[in-house]
Order: sequence, then structure tokens, then C-alpha cells
Amino acid sequence: MPLSLPTTMTHDHVDDTDMVISLSLPMDILQAMSKKIKLQIFLLVSTAALIFSSCGGGTTTQPSTSEPTDGVLRVVADDTQDFDKDRYTAAAGVIEIEYILDGFQFHNLLVEGYEDEMVLEVENGETSTGSISLEPGRYILYCDVAGHRESGMEAQLLVE
Repeated sequence: MPLSLPTTMTHDHVDDTDMVISLSLPMDILQAMSKKIKLQIFLLVSTAALIFSSCGGGTTTQPSTSEPTDGVLRVVADDTQDFDKDRYTAAAGVIEIEYILDGFQFHNLLVEGYEDEMVLEVENGETSTGSISLEPGRYILYCDVAGHRESGMEAQLLVE
């Protein structure tokens, strides 16, 4: 089934406005293209329906605060220079802190204004533990590795 591409020129010189190209295709190629397009549309719509139906109506979101259930405040850092929560809560008094690194980049954890009382350091997936005594109030946890705090690696600590 050969394709024929006859051309007709209306002038002696060739430019885009003077050239006419006619394209003749056999009917079975047009029908096959139409089936292919129909199949592509069907697949596209089916895929979209599958994606939207898998989104579901579930509302399982992670809470924005962390309340220790066993008396240990867990703070998780990662290689994106972020903590796992924006705000943590703890009971006043001696607070046991477990600093967990979910990654490999070096991080430390300090409480603003209490830098001399506790510094926890982690790298290569390590966990570090420590304790600090705090009165009720609002505090800032942060990492003071160069550039990390400026990148947003800080969180609130509400002590009640």
C-alpha cells in the first residue's frame, strides 16, 4: 500500500505559500489509525480513573505535634535538613530526648538558650539520647550545623 505524495507548484520558484501537497492514504490505514486513537483514549481514561479512585477518601494525616507516650521525646532528623515535626510537646521537668537520624548527614540538636546544658549529635543513621530540665514555656529546638537552621531546621518545643 504505497503512499503517494503528489506535489503541485503554481510558480517557477518554490516557497511555502506556493507549494501544495496532497496526501492520499488508503481507507484501511485511516480505519487502523482511528482504532489506535480509540485505544489510546480508552487507556488514558482508564488510567486516570484508576489514579483518581486510588486517592480514596481516607484522612490519615500525621499530627503536627508529638506527645511522648513513654516519657521520651523523639525528634527525627533527615538529610533534607528538616525535623519530622514542626512542634513537639513535653511535660515540664527533666525531659528525656532521643535524637534519631533518618539519613547520613551530620546534625546536632540544641535548645535555644540552653546550648551549654545539652547538645546531641548524630550521623550515619545513629541515635543519640540526652536529657534536659525545662520549666513550662515555649522553646526552640534547632540544628546549628552551618546553614541548617537557616534552611528551616528548627522546631517549637512546648513544655507544659
